[in-house]
Amino acid sequence: MTKLKNITLILISLIALSACSSDDAQAPDVSGNTQITFDSKIGTTDFALNTPFTIAGQSYKFERLRYWVSDMKLVSDQNKTYSLANSFFLMEETNEILIQEKYKYAAAKRETIDLANVPSGSYTKLIFSVGVDATHNDNMSIQNGELSQLNGMTNVSWMWHTSYIFSSLIGKNVTPTTPVAISVETGLNTNYKTVEITLPTALVVSASKTAKLNLNVDVEKIVKDIDLVTNPKVSANKPELMAKAADNYKNNVFTFKSIE
Repeated sequence: MTKLKNITLILISLIALSACSSDDAQAPDVSGNTQITFDSKIGTTDFALNTPFTIAGQSYKFERLRYWVSDMKLVSDQNKTYSLANSFFLMEETNEILIQEKYKYAAAKRETIDLANVPSGSYTKLIFSVGVDATHNDNMSIQNGELSQLNGMTNVSWMWHTSYIFSSLIGKNVTPTTPVAISVETGLNTNYKTVEITLPTALVVSASKTAKLNLNVDVEKIVKDIDLVTNPKVSANKPELMAKAADNYKNNVFTFKSIE
């Protein structure tokens, strides 16, 4: 009898171990890492600071390109949406910026966002917004993600640190004998724009490798249909032109480049 009990216990143990092994082998990839790169260009040429670029027959040298990417979402081929809560990323390529008196923001370049623990899946659409949503824009004490008043993306000229600058393109028109400073900024809640990019090739996220999605950012398209010779300064003082620039971010600036 005792021998029979022992055999039974051994069989039960073997079955349990077999079940565990089977579960391990079939355990799904629950998440993975993802990189999204915003590759800035002018036409087909890589964007660079302090380098002459010709736009609409004028030569420009840029000193700053900055914009907020927020409220990022990935939509799967099963039509499930993965949302990154409180996601605010400052994309930038800038020379040093004087913020307040002696405080300076160091020169920086950032084109890539690293996302960890993205649910595994096959994603076919990327959604994000350019700017800061009204909740955070109207109350700057709420600082989620990378939001901060110390990064030079609040405005001292037309709103005195009461809201965020959504995007900023600054430089000089060097065509005239005396260069002319140019500045194209967007802000205000009405200019918070959402971009949707359908991916022709699915972004497959898994635990086995980092999925990489590359986007084109055509800087020339930021000023599409804006005459910078006549209007070298675009800000809240020129709401129609600011709205045009914001619409350009929504409709023209960002396109799919590649999946790695």
